[in-house]
Amino acid sequence: MDKITNAKTEFRLKQWSKIIQACQTSGMTVVSWCSQNNVKIKSYYYWLRRIRTLACETGSLVPQKPEQEIVPVPFHQTKVSAAVTIHLPSFCVDIHDGTSRETIEAVLSALKSIC
Repeated sequence: MDKITNAKTEFRLKQWSKIIQACQTSGMTVVSWCSQNNVKIKSYYYWLRRIRTLACETGSLVPQKPEQEIVPVPFHQTKVSAAVTIHLPSFCVDIHDGTSRETIEAVLSALKSIC
């Protein structure tokens, strides 16, 4: 494939991956979601099959370019303890030193609306 065709295919795969993910996370049936979002059901299943096939063949949703080489990067994890930990029945929130005031306020506001 030439570069333009490759780029178009990669773009479509990414675009349809987002569409399929949106449908699958919507909690709706495929038929209902497609109807509501003006997506043809045949197109949805065509691209779902293409994406799944590509993922099975390459382990990736986007075709790998032959000139790309995967180079392992060493990762050193350092244990950082949280300054504040909030334990709730269904989850925990860790707030680390240096967290901005805006972020903390947003988290607390979200917790307030949930609890």
